[in-house]
Amino acid sequence: MLPAGPAAGPLAQTVALHRDPLRALQAAQAAYGDVFTVRLATARPLVVVADPAEVEGLLHADPDRAHAGEARRRILPAASPRSVFGGDGEAHRTARAHVAGALAPDVLDPRRPAMAEIAARHADGWPHGRPFRLLPRMRALIDEVFVRCVLGVRDEARARALPGAIGRMLWTPGNPPMSLPGRGLLGAAATPFYRRRMAPVAQLLAAELDARRTADPGGDDILGRMTALPTPDAVDELLSTVMAAQEPPAAGLTWLLERLARAPELADRFVADEGARDAIARETLRVRAPAFAALRRLTAPREVGGHALPAGVSVVLPTPLLHRHPRAFPEPEAFRPERWTCEPPPETTYLPFGGGARRCIGEPLAHAYLGALVPAMLRRVRLRAVLPEPERMVLRGTILVPHRSALVRARRFGA
Repeated sequence: MLPAGPAAGPLAQTVALHRDPLRALQAAQAAYGDVFTVRLATARPLVVVADPAEVEGLLHADPDRAHAGEARRRILPAASPRSVFGGDGEAHRTARAHVAGALAPDVLDPRRPAMAEIAARHADGWPHGRPFRLLPRMRALIDEVFVRCVLGVRDEARARALPGAIGRMLWTPGNPPMSLPGRGLLGAAATPFYRRRMAPVAQLLAAELDARRTADPGGDDILGRMTALPTPDAVDELLSTVMAAQEPPAAGLTWLLERLARAPELADRFVADEGARDAIARETLRVRAPAFAALRRLTAPREVGGHALPAGVSVVLPTPLLHRHPRAFPEPEAFRPERWTCEPPPETTYLPFGGGARRCIGEPLAHAYLGALVPAMLRRVRLRAVLPEPERMVLRGTILVPHRSALVRARRFGA
């Protein structure tokens, strides 16, 4: 028997969780404790584990006894089982080896000036004096930076076409936006449409791979490291990599800029003081983590928080709760960057990049974005939040985004 949890029907729980995940999770935690079960219309029952004492054991469980890829595919079936994002076991290790070298700090650091140049150009194109939404702007920026500086697309026509094709592939209607196709009837109806939108991205990636393989195989970017694979296999892996590389960093940069738009003095410190930059970013990712949770599907029975969980159960380690647990973070609702410089909290309950064998392979890239993109944008424009209160989190797939996509105004720096 699974742990107790909210009694509402799956559809009601799904709507509540997506509309206000923090409130829904906190209400369940108050009623049922740190381990409880939620039932959603888009997935089988999920056991939520918000007990800091249980986190490390689940994160570092033998990968063959707790699958992250399978748990993700149950929520986002489009993720390829042979990819870094959706694979398990040997498939995951192989896919990780294909791209890990391209995301190493020593490879990314020399590309920071090019990243900053793209960010400054995007910021120059933002509207001035009227409200606009940051989240779609960050998606467009991340898509171009990733295509040019990380994938390593060399053909200029394809480098121009791919960011737009990726944006159209991942776009969903609504504000906040609907999630990408999952399981259930809605997912079954939407998946063929979504796969049609994947086709232009797949074609552009295949053409670039074939051209690279013919003209100049190899290189330290992602495409260069994939030229040894057959094109269909490489494209299958790359599509999931592209999906995972867009929404989390775009959401993370949006949350950070939304925070800095409410605190001009904090924005000045972020640009001028590299020592303060890391603490400000860490604290922002604590209170507004882009990733909703670390996910694991148990392949063997396991006792968690006094509950005997059977094999096959998907376990959720929710960042909104773990990042606010008072045992790990005193005064959890206070925004205090200094907590990361005085007595840093335990990393086992700080999960913006997950943990264990499945710790996010893109973490060095996220640090490059924080150090290169954000200062470049803030040197071009001053941002001010439109809404008086911080925007609440809403859930899109497995990513937490602002409920109004971060409404801001911009003016030119010094104006």
